[in-house]
Amino acid sequence: MASSILVGAAVCIILGIGYVVWQLFPGTPLPGYPHVASSRWRIFGDGLTILRIAERTRESSIAIFNLNTKLGTAITQLLLTHGPPMITVDDPREVEDIVMRRNKEFDHSWYTMQLFNRPFPHATISQHTTPALKAQKRLWTDAMSPDFLKRIVAPNLQNAAGQLVELWTIRAEQAAGTPFKVSADFHSTALDAIWTALLGSKLGVLQSHIEKSRGVPSTLDAETLSTIDAVRFVVEKGNAMVATALNSMWPPLAFFILQFTPTYRQFKRLSTEEVQKVMRRAYQRFLALADAKGVAGVGDSDEHDTCAMDLVLRRQIMTARKTGQPPLDPTRDPQMLDELWMLLLAGHDSTANTLSWFVKFMALNQEPQSQLRRALSAAFGNEPFPKLPSANAILEADIPYLDAMMEETIRVAATSAIINRDVLVDTEILGKRVPAGSILFLNLRIDHTPYPVDESLRSATSQAAQAKRTRGGFDGESGRDIEKFEPRRWLTKKADGEEVFDAYSLPVLGFGGGYRGCFGKRLAMMELRIIIVVLILNFEFLPLPEELAGLEGDEGVFRRPQKEYVRLKKL
Repeated sequence: MASSILVGAAVCIILGIGYVVWQLFPGTPLPGYPHVASSRWRIFGDGLTILRIAERTRESSIAIFNLNTKLGTAITQLLLTHGPPMITVDDPREVEDIVMRRNKEFDHSWYTMQLFNRPFPHATISQHTTPALKAQKRLWTDAMSPDFLKRIVAPNLQNAAGQLVELWTIRAEQAAGTPFKVSADFHSTALDAIWTALLGSKLGVLQSHIEKSRGVPSTLDAETLSTIDAVRFVVEKGNAMVATALNSMWPPLAFFILQFTPTYRQFKRLSTEEVQKVMRRAYQRFLALADAKGVAGVGDSDEHDTCAMDLVLRRQIMTARKTGQPPLDPTRDPQMLDELWMLLLAGHDSTANTLSWFVKFMALNQEPQSQLRRALSAAFGNEPFPKLPSANAILEADIPYLDAMMEETIRVAATSAIINRDVLVDTEILGKRVPAGSILFLNLRIDHTPYPVDESLRSATSQAAQAKRTRGGFDGESGRDIEKFEPRRWLTKKADGEEVFDAYSLPVLGFGGGYRGCFGKRLAMMELRIIIVVLILNFEFLPLPEELAGLEGDEGVFRRPQKEYVRLKKL
C-alpha cells in the first residue's frame, strides 16, 4: 500500500514538472503568420533573444519588433511561453486604425494592466473599459478641457518655464561653454508644473535647485523640503519599478515580487500620505465654501477652482449635497488617490523625456533651430532677457513652424514607443486572422519606411483614412527621408502661398488614440508648447561633441536619450 502511494506521488510530481516545462515552450503558431520556426522548440521561444537585444540596446521596443525588422514584414507572431498568441504590428497606418477606429474589436491590454495593477489598482490605466471606468473618466474630463487648462493650468506652466530659464542661466555661466546634463532639470520642471496643475499647491523643486546652484541657504521651510524629498522618491521609484518589471521576461511576476521589497512598501506609504495632505486641505476649503455660499453658489461655478483636483472635489461634494448624502472623504477614495498618482508619474516623466529629446534634436539640427527662433521672434518681438511671453500669448499665437516642430519632435522622440491591445473578437489585421484572446504589440515608432502591404488587405477604415490624406502620407512628400528630423514634412502651402500646419501629414501615434488614448494629451501638448517657446527665445543650443551626440535611447516606461546633455549660449 505504501509503495503504491509513493509510486502515485512520484507520477504526480513527474507529471507536474512535465506540465510546467511544457508551459515554458511556445504554443502552436497561428497559420499564415511569419515567425521563427526554430523558436517553437526552445524554452521561452523568442523570449531570450528579445532579452538579449533589449539588454544590448537598452530599448525594449527595438527588441520586441526585431522580428519584423528581421523578416521585413508588418505583422509577425512572437513565440514565447504557452499562452495566448502574441502578435506584433509594425505599420503606422494599421496601428493608427486599431487604436483610433476599431475600439469595439480591441481594448486596453491585460498585459499592460498587470504592470500598473499592483501599485495603482484603481487607476483607469489598470482597468478594462467598463461603465464604471467611463464614469471615473467623466469625472476628470473637464479638468483636461482646453478652457480649464488655459485659464487655470497654463500660467503655472509658464512660471515653471521661467524658473527653468533662471536655473539654466546659472548653470550655463558655471559650465562656461561645456555640456551639462539636463534630465534632472526637465524632470523637476515637469514635476513642479504637473503637481501645481493637478493639486494646486506649489511643490518648489526648481526653487530648491536654483538656491542650491547659487550656493545660498534654502528659503523653503522644513515641511516643504520634506514633501519634495517624498514626492521625488515616489515618482522616481514608481517609474523605476514599472520599468524593471516591463523589461523582465514576465512583467506581472516581476512586479508581484517587487511588492514585497522595503522600497515598494515605502513607495506605497509615501504616495498615500503626501497626496492625502494636499487633498485634505482642498477638501476642507471646499466644504467651508459650500457652507458659506450654499450648493447653488458653488456647484456650477469654477471661479474657485485652482487645479484639477479642486474641480473633481467640487463635483463630488456638490453631487453628495444634492442627493442628501454626506460627502465621501476623498482622502480615503482609492480611485482618486490612484488616478492622481498615475497622472503625476506618467505626466511628468513623459513630458520630461520628450523635452530631453527636443533639446538633443536642436543641438543636432541647427538650421531648424534657427528657423524656429526666427518664427518665435517674429510672433513675440524682442523682449528683454529673460524672454517670457505670457502663457495666453503663447497658446493663442498661430505659428505653423512651432506646431510642425512639436509634431516632429514627438514623432522622432517616440517617448512612448509601444502599446498593447487585447483582441476582443475574432477579426483580421492586414489580411491575417486574429483570434479573440490574442495580445497585440503595436509599434508607435515611425522611424523607418513602412514595410510593403497590399492595400486590399487593409481595413476599410484604414483605406478611408488614407484617402483623406491629400498629400499622400508616406507615399508623398511627408514620407520622404522618414528617418531624418525634418519639421517641414508637417507644413503645406495654401493657394495664396501661405504656409500652414497639416496635422494629417502622417499618422500621429505618440499619445495612442481612441477612447484609451493618453488622457493628459492636451496638458502635455500645452506644457511642451510653453516650455519650447521659452527655451528657444532664451537660449541657443550649440552643437554637442561627437561622444554626446548619439541618438541612442534608454527605454523604461517611457523612452529617453541615453546622453541627455546641452551646451548653451544665453541670448
